[in-house]
Amino acid sequence: MEERMLPINTSRSLNLTFDGLSYCVKTGILRRESRQLLTTVSGEFRVGELTAIMGPSGAGKSTLMDILAGFTVQKSGTVSVNGNPRDLAEFRRSSAYIMQDDHLEPLLTVEESVYIAANLKLGWNYHDNAQRVDQIIFALGLESCRHTRTSFLSGGQKKRLAMALELVNNPPVMFFDEPTSGLDSVTSKQCIKLMQELAREGPCTIIINIHQPSAILFDMIDHLYVIVGGRCVYTGSTKAIVPFLAKHGLHCPTYHNPADFLMEVCNGEYGDWNDKLVESIDNGKCNDWKSESNKNIPWRLRSKFNPEVPRDQNDDNVADDDKEDDKITENNSVDYATGFCQQLYILIKRNAIKLSRDRVLTFTRLSMHCIIALIVGIIYYGIGEDAAYALDNFNLLFFSLMFLMFSAFSATIITFPLSLPIVTREHFNRWYKLRSFYLANQLADLPIQIIAVTIYTYIVYFMTGQILEVRRFVLWSMVCVVVSLVAQLIGVIVGIALSIHNSVIFGPLFIMPFVVFSGFFVHLNDAPVFLQWFFHSSFLKYGFECAMASMYGFERPKMHCSQEYCHFVYPSKLMKEMGMTNVNYWFSFIILIILYFILDLIAFITLRLRLKKII
Repeated sequence: MEERMLPINTSRSLNLTFDGLSYCVKTGILRRESRQLLTTVSGEFRVGELTAIMGPSGAGKSTLMDILAGFTVQKSGTVSVNGNPRDLAEFRRSSAYIMQDDHLEPLLTVEESVYIAANLKLGWNYHDNAQRVDQIIFALGLESCRHTRTSFLSGGQKKRLAMALELVNNPPVMFFDEPTSGLDSVTSKQCIKLMQELAREGPCTIIINIHQPSAILFDMIDHLYVIVGGRCVYTGSTKAIVPFLAKHGLHCPTYHNPADFLMEVCNGEYGDWNDKLVESIDNGKCNDWKSESNKNIPWRLRSKFNPEVPRDQNDDNVADDDKEDDKITENNSVDYATGFCQQLYILIKRNAIKLSRDRVLTFTRLSMHCIIALIVGIIYYGIGEDAAYALDNFNLLFFSLMFLMFSAFSATIITFPLSLPIVTREHFNRWYKLRSFYLANQLADLPIQIIAVTIYTYIVYFMTGQILEVRRFVLWSMVCVVVSLVAQLIGVIVGIALSIHNSVIFGPLFIMPFVVFSGFFVHLNDAPVFLQWFFHSSFLKYGFECAMASMYGFERPKMHCSQEYCHFVYPSKLMKEMGMTNVNYWFSFIILIILYFILDLIAFITLRLRLKKII
């Protein structure tokens, strides 16, 4: 990757300090025990430096990173920004958290992904956003894969794209969780080099979480913060780590990676030195080993980008940059750069692109409804108006509702949870409001679901020879659509509340009771009194009543009989036998609509509760 950097200058330089941070969690199910993850750690992370939090597995690195980023709220201690107590809401608007797993949209190209980030984070200005997108793609070396879908990118390209998405609005503080994880040595070096340039030339406060870097990567780090067992054993420059250890009689062997030697010391291979190191560094409060080289880093690096421009002309550019900084600060004075309607439009457009390219979710869904409809149409061919097959038609109506219910439920129970990690990253980094995402997701999928159900109902209705009345076809199609949408929302709720594995296992547990109490297997009047209230809570019961009413209600006349005797030649007799004498189509339909909105609200609340720690 070429060494080329964005000319992003800002006066919003943020020094991050923390004092006495402690954090513990409860472990166990029956016996709740406290586990201390951080113990009164302190430190200072300065602008213009690439700071690395390092330590063994389980040392508390991720916990400290989450607290500093605002992803987790500390139990005790303080976090300050430029010497003032941190306003968490304001800090989140000024920072970005790039997590270990990239969590990118696999069906979007690099350019599309950056454009969407720019439109959401910079406001609605096509010309300016296009320039910014071109700048970022060029600076991060993504031109060669500009039109490549994210799913086909290499590990290094995905890391750079994740950085590009958050660099769009030029955040003064950036957090990277294990940025070199899964990368080879060359790509890791390029990644760390890019972060080093970001820190020095932005300037930004760059904080990364790293396990055990190679000697080359270790030498590129400006400030090292080492944590072991929830306590700080060293804070300072990487150049000073060897003298610091030597001061305590721990001499790093010649040609030995200082990072490896440090981890060996922390893991107790040379004895138990951790308590002494914590005391020596005062659990992070001691600043004697910090480098002074970055204190005077120039905030405006003119020569790198405009080496031939005279000094006075550059001063004008600096003034322009200051104006731009004021503009950025003003934009960040509100929660989001774009309003609800703009966010909704952009997210719907993104979802539409995804749906058009997702063959499994979209085209397979449509083709499946078509194939099943043809099979059902062949099996029940021409029985709709024949009283001799009234019971078969009764079974057909219930099967159709059950198929549409299960297809909608199973589609969302798996697909919606897959987007949760992306929502977590984007919503935490203040891309959009949660309700914008949720509504856009529902609206984008709504036409696909309606089209799929309409394909099924149209084929089945005419192949099975149902009564040729437009009103009855419309009524039946309407109830099929609403039943599928209600089932879809139940799938969304289960998918949000549980993991994908648990959703697949326990999903039928949440949907089967609606089938059992639908009135098909056991009629309402035949059920025990103490169980009858379950029938009234089953949305499939109301859907089945609507389906029967649309076919055999509304004073349908006597049906044709192809045999000597047909017991259900009068539709009203069939309705009476099935316990649906007093069924009112519109009452049951309104109940379904009310249930839809109630479940829609529950689904959104469930999503908000799932992500409550990042709101």
